[in-house]
Amino acid sequence: MSMESVCRNRLSTAVRVACLVLSCIALAPSWSNAAVYWEDGFEPGNTGYAVVGGMSLSSSPVYSGAYSLKEHFLGSHIQSGTYSDRFLGTSTEDLWSRYYIYLDNFITDQTQTKIMLQGEECCYPSFWWGMLFGQTALSVQIQGLNGGSETVNIYGPQIPQNRWVCVETHIRMSAPGVTNGVIEAWLDGVQGIARYDLQMREASLNGKNSPTAKFTFNRLYVQYGSGDLYLDNLAVGDQRIGCSGELPQSNSPAPQTQNPIPSPPMTSQPPPQSAPTSPPTPQGLRFE
Repeated sequence: MSMESVCRNRLSTAVRVACLVLSCIALAPSWSNAAVYWEDGFEPGNTGYAVVGGMSLSSSPVYSGAYSLKEHFLGSHIQSGTYSDRFLGTSTEDLWSRYYIYLDNFITDQTQTKIMLQGEECCYPSFWWGMLFGQTALSVQIQGLNGGSETVNIYGPQIPQNRWVCVETHIRMSAPGVTNGVIEAWLDGVQGIARYDLQMREASLNGKNSPTAKFTFNRLYVQYGSGDLYLDNLAVGDQRIGCSGELPQSNSPAPQTQNPIPSPPMTSQPPPQSAPTSPPTPQGLRFE
């Protein structure tokens, strides 16, 4: 074989490899617009949250840095609730969060202990992360369904006490009128909530439930419970942020663009087998 033939074969092979690489890049999902909006370590003078009643900056326990956010709950179901907001700086239909939580022999309220609220100020749906019915199971309540009159509870795994636990959450709004909304949650990288069949936004404006509702803020709540709860390294974005170390893969399905076959009416998901069964939702569950 002549040197000219060898050169032609090598060039042809190089072109094929380059085309294959470009094809893979073109077919791969684009993350160029994905972003972590901010990470808040609750350091004095460098936190985006106002420290309001029931909150203080604490030097112990701390996950990283010099301080964490301490939330003191008064117990006896006597708090009307204090809260502090930090805005995302943008709006998104796909919200990921990551934070570290420490329950210091914490006693949850028999109705509801709130941790945080995520949503948009103008309208429903909104999403309350907390602990229900005297248990430390991470749970989320979708508020504002059926025009604002319905709330659905979704139960997750127990949060261990007296150590730092990494909590990751993910909510992707449903397409208007479609049962393709996503809610996921992980504790220390182990998935405990996985719902991919939720209708969150209605097809048209119904009461305060809006087909265009997005996420614009993250609210920290101190309401109903007894003892101290600490938060550190809270981050939000439209991509998975992960705990310290290697980022695990998400099992989230791709967004659904076509209307699926109609599904049965939405019901709350029972707790996983590893968590105790929660009692029915009592009347008068308050969301403020």
